[in-house]
Amino acid sequence: MPRYEEYGPLDTPAITEGDVGFVGMNSYLEPTSLQPGMVADSQNMVLEGDTATVRKGIDFLAGAVTLTYSGTDMVFASTVYSDSATGNEYVVVATKEKVILWNDANASGIDIDYPGAEVVAAADGANFVQALEKLILFRGKNKTPLEWDGDVSNDFVVKANASPGSGNIQCPNTDHGLFFRNRLIIPQPTDSIYTVLASNLLSTDVFTEADGQFRINKGTANGQVIGFSPYQEDQLIVFTRSSIHLINNIATISAANVYEITRQHGCVARKSIAQSGPQTYFLSDNGVVVLSPGVDPAKGLGVAISKVQGETIPLTRPIQDQFADVNYAAADKACGVVFDNKYFLACPTLSSTVPNKVFVFDLLTSQWTSVNDYPAMSGSLAFHVDDWVVCSHGSNPTRRRLFACNDTGWYLMDENSTDDSNRKIGSSSESNTTAISAKLKTRDYLFGEQGIKSFKRGQLGASFVSSDAFTIKLNTTDPDSSTTVLSYTGGSTEEALLRFSGGRKRGYSGNIELDVTAGRPSFRHVQVEAEGQGLNARREVA
Repeated sequence: MPRYEEYGPLDTPAITEGDVGFVGMNSYLEPTSLQPGMVADSQNMVLEGDTATVRKGIDFLAGAVTLTYSGTDMVFASTVYSDSATGNEYVVVATKEKVILWNDANASGIDIDYPGAEVVAAADGANFVQALEKLILFRGKNKTPLEWDGDVSNDFVVKANASPGSGNIQCPNTDHGLFFRNRLIIPQPTDSIYTVLASNLLSTDVFTEADGQFRINKGTANGQVIGFSPYQEDQLIVFTRSSIHLINNIATISAANVYEITRQHGCVARKSIAQSGPQTYFLSDNGVVVLSPGVDPAKGLGVAISKVQGETIPLTRPIQDQFADVNYAAADKACGVVFDNKYFLACPTLSSTVPNKVFVFDLLTSQWTSVNDYPAMSGSLAFHVDDWVVCSHGSNPTRRRLFACNDTGWYLMDENSTDDSNRKIGSSSESNTTAISAKLKTRDYLFGEQGIKSFKRGQLGASFVSSDAFTIKLNTTDPDSSTTVLSYTGGSTEEALLRFSGGRKRGYSGNIELDVTAGRPSFRHVQVEAEGQGLNARREVA
């Protein structure tokens, strides 16, 4: 059977093109050059299993906590605390005068007070780390860290060790840390911005500078230590602002050495660092970069060892035009997490100084799938993500869920059909929800030929429930036009094949834009039919 049906000189050929599913987004390339299944834009969508569905909403869960939100008292830091005695997990936040432990069994929270007149303020840049059963709260280089022993009947205490022993020092004032291989790893700004310090084994109070101190590329411009990431085979990746390094033998630190991985990339934001298996993702000045395992030829071809190498092309290249909106003046506040086989990266964009948009990368398909934004709130309480927390939540079954934390409280991600909005910690009286506005724009269809087409009709496979609402637009290029060809509101729960007219709009290429205004409809496939204008136009036979 011939591949094409032939048309005579007087025939008007009908040509069709479309996508049988949606797998990823590429807004960097010309929409006419995208492969089947790729879309040119995806906002507030989830692309999974070839289907595009509006993301679920956020649910504010900090309203029942006892705290009066004010300009000086809010959430300054957050993490997850795992109670080794009970197996319970808590979302933990630091406020001005206390730490609050929260889970769904303690909706009003458990208060753990600070000692005496100790407080936390925005200028402290506070951060938590759990070390063994203890929870340490760092408060910057001008305040002593605080520590809690995990017993809810006890308060925090000032972290100190009056007798660290000869040649040792107690835990210095610093702004963050990592517990790895039974050691507390911290930057040591009291020595230099390039210094990494490791505690003695099974101790977070005693540090031996002679063995545990490492100066990473000291003296280089923009070389300050940004963050750490544990790695396989007893190694630690150290990120500076302008380079990346690896320290080996963390358990046997007297035999440790420092190796440089790359000077091509540095890390912009400590909280952007996240791991998935052997891959490490982080935000650099060039976009998102991934570190991958290297290969040692001496151990056999393809045998992955604990050497790492940075990719030369940023992971964000397919969406580099959208990523250009990131406000790098405030990019140090960006935060990322790997959850549910996705890398979520919250970044400040345009004039925002807080992370107000979330870029989503699917690890299973290796594709960017959406750029998500969230509703504005009253006054200055715009929704943003200061940090991500993964914590056990719910029942039947209880499973680990993703929370977004900011100064107003904490939100459970992917929970409802609308976004919770206009809420803040300690106030259960405010309750507003906002419909999720979403957009999906397909690639541009050329129909296999370069001439001008006349768009006749199309069809869309969709699933929806009652009151789901969306519009279908036909966008053409050369000449440029945008026409709403169908506005649809679901009357019941159904799967449907929606047909629409193309209005005989003319153009070199065309795409379909789906704009959702209410609900969470899903889109399975799309097809467009046009009439080719050239004498040699042919329609491909399936």
